Amino acid sequence: MKKPGRMGKKNRKDERLKQIVRTASGLFYKYGYAQTTTRQIAEACGISQSNLYYYIKSKDDFFNLFVDMTTELSKEYDREISKQLPHISFAEALKMKIKEALVLQNTIQDMMLFWYRESKTMSREHLGQLIQLEWEAKELLRKIIEAGCKSGEFNVKDPQLAAYFIVMLEHMWSLKRWHLRKHFTLEEYTRRCQDAAMGIVRAVGKGTRPHTGTANRTKLNK
Repeated sequence: MKKPGRMGKKNRKDERLKQIVRTASGLFYKYGYAQTTTRQIAEACGISQSNLYYYIKSKDDFFNLFVDMTTELSKEYDREISKQLPHISFAEALKMKIKEALVLQNTIQDMMLFWYRESKTMSREHLGQLIQLEWEAKELLRKIIEAGCKSGEFNVKDPQLAAYFIVMLEHMWSLKRWHLRKHFTLEEYTRRCQDAAMGIVRAVGKGTRPHTGTANRTKLNK
């Protein structure tokens, strides 16, 4: 039997680690990975350097933490969407996926900018992690688009390429934030991306075709 309060302590540590990761990603983006020291990270987090090493072993740990944190958040969003799949149309599922992806982009924007800027200097291992993360980000999109094509709700020749187009629209919220945020709120940009995605998949009708339960879930799991 677990001791009372143990999970609470673990959760507090996890939340603190996430805060540290976000702070570090902002510093890496601003100053560069090589130029940022663990002392700077600790000071920005309001803790001592020795306390920082309670959470990490070295600065290199942040690459794995970035990937783990992003993967965890992405899977959490995808699980919520998957619960809705038997009850909504593929167009609604696609719009929901885009909305959740942009919420995630908004949360990890400094990490995204850091990854794009530093990718040319990353180790083969870290670059491989980044490529895998990007591949996983489009998988649920691809499955939704592919299933929508089979049902007749969408009409696109290459679901995988369509999924990548939509992922790039999502990434623009971080990559071009200096421009986009002058003109759009997150909610407004989300609607624009959803409209653009409907054009990419050439949705038929207004996305009101309902799912039929298990059959549609099976399509998405293929």
